[in-house]
This record gives sequence, C-alpha cells and structure tokens, in this order.
Amino acid sequence: MNLENAPVRHIRFGAGTVLRCENGMIAVHFPEAGEKQFVFPEAFTKFLRCEDPEQAAAIAEVIILKKAEEDARHREQEALHKAMLAARAPAKASRSGAKTAKPKKA
Repeated sequence: MNLENAPVRHIRFGAGTVLRCENGMIAVHFPEAGEKQFVFPEAFTKFLRCEDPEQAAAIAEVIILKKAEEDARHREQEALHKAMLAARAPAKASRSGAKTAKPKKA
C-alpha cells in the first residue's frame, strides 16, 4: 500500500501529509509540528486518521488482518501453555506430598 503524500489528521498535530511508510513505521509531516514517526498501522487505531476514503478503507483492512493474526498467535500461545501445564501435571501429582506408607518397626 502506497500512502506517500496521503492526507492524514492527528488528534493533536492536526492536518499532515505522509512522507513514507516502511518497516512498520509511518512518517508524517505536520506544518506546525514538523516530521513525526508513528507505528503503522496502530497509529490509525488511536490518533491518526487518513483523509482519503479509499486509503482509509485499505488501512482498516490492514488493521483487521493484523488483529486477526495477533488473536491467532495469542490462541496458539494459550494452547501451548495449557499443553505444557498438562504435561507437567502428572509429575507434580507424584510430588504433591502424598504420604507413603512407612515400614512398621518390629
């Protein structure tokens, strides 16, 4: 997605123009504040808004895809964590402090 020269609006800095968008970062020039860098696409969920409707829709799609990927990764990590706990549970049970019978003295 080419956002170069796209008009954006920041909640604090106002109107700006995208200079570049690469490596997960977006650089925006604001007439009053100069150049600012933001994490892409997260900045568009919090304080940046794209003024071009087509580009805004494309950014929204990127945000949705990234959220789906993060959710899938989170579910995978939870499943792995549960599997690790389940694998450790039997070993823990044997060390849970269960008393063993002591030999009787004669």
